[in-house]
Amino acid sequence: MKFDIHISSTNLLTQKQQAGLASLAALCRQHDHTDLSYPMEDDLTHFLAYLPDGTLVSCLTLIPYGDDLAECCAFTHPDFRNHGAFSCLLEEGLAHIPDSNLLFAVSGACADTLKTLEALGAEKDSEELVMECDLTDSNGPADFNYISTSSQENPEIFSLHQSSDTEFSLYQGDTLLGIAFAEPVSESSVCLHHVEILPAYRHQGFGTVFFTLLLPALARQGFHTALLQVAGDNAPAISLYKKTGFSVTKTLSYYFY
Repeated sequence: MKFDIHISSTNLLTQKQQAGLASLAALCRQHDHTDLSYPMEDDLTHFLAYLPDGTLVSCLTLIPYGDDLAECCAFTHPDFRNHGAFSCLLEEGLAHIPDSNLLFAVSGACADTLKTLEALGAEKDSEELVMECDLTDSNGPADFNYISTSSQENPEIFSLHQSSDTEFSLYQGDTLLGIAFAEPVSESSVCLHHVEILPAYRHQGFGTVFFTLLLPALARQGFHTALLQVAGDNAPAISLYKKTGFSVTKTLSYYFY
């Protein structure tokens, strides 16, 4: 049986709508034992499904990744699932980007989500690990310089340069070895992304040196936790992150539709 629902769309959420979305997402996380969040950005189109009494039963937004791919983020109230609300929102969303393929992120093994994706015919595309490091336990050097003692006669001096609020670079002398971006996600947490050792310098231990300098530097800036995501099949990167203090906190599966 389908409910009598009203669908509205907006690019500018009111405070009341934001509060309703936050409550709905929190209820779903508790029910499904997941920790996915709903994006509140105003540059996205939000599709909201209401009952006649004004109860918010489902929400959906599509996050574009180029011209032909978007990530679908949606929550439906546990008491109102399997009654067509999500299907109606998805139809409305796809009408706005008719030529896009969709990615669905799944945290853990939410039975209702997996059942819905199976009904859609979505196929598992990839897995990503979310990893976390406690910066309050960082035992890195006290400054931005690191000297390798592998050779007392020719010590290798590395340095960490911060070229903007979020961009960090690793140098050996005047040679650029790698770059990384650290984006604050709260007052105490920072997310690392686009971490890269330049191709000519990979597999030489410079990734470890980079994190040996970077993590204490972030701790000195007041951050308590560093987060990052890595492809589940990227064994070298996972090994590096674990060696430098990160541990896996959750697994995200991505389904392609």
